[in-house]
Amino acid sequence: MAKLKSILGYSAAALSILIMLVTIGAFIGNLGGALISATGLVTSPNYSGGKVVQTIDHGAYQTEIHRPVFDALIGERREGFIQVAWLPVDALPARIDEEIDADADGQADFRIELDTATRRATLTPYSPNVIELEGVYQLGETLAIRVDLKNPRK
Repeated sequence: MAKLKSILGYSAAALSILIMLVTIGAFIGNLGGALISATGLVTSPNYSGGKVVQTIDHGAYQTEIHRPVFDALIGERREGFIQVAWLPVDALPARIDEEIDADADGQADFRIELDTATRRATLTPYSPNVIELEGVYQLGETLAIRVDLKNPRK
């Protein structure tokens, strides 16, 4: 009988600790989200692709052009990238052929030809600031490319 009481006591203690840890974890998770919102922290543009500065509506799908990203820990880098995304993936045509104005000066800086089935793209640069195609990525419901750029201010 004493052994049964001991087992039940230790089991209740272990269950209580588990419940306490889950409750504290939930509280800290909510508190962490509130603290992040209060401080204004955001995901680095080096990961997110930067803010969308232009959206082109093609009817069934859209092209989102992000701002050129040259962000460094301090100041700007000599080279960066621009991200262009098309969404939704299931509405994209088999082939996309589009000219992109990366620096918003009214003139196309490069042309991208994208085969949406094979995820292969060809870059034709028009500007000396366009270096090369970094890659083609599927990011959730979007198909995106990143094009490496020279920073015109450096």
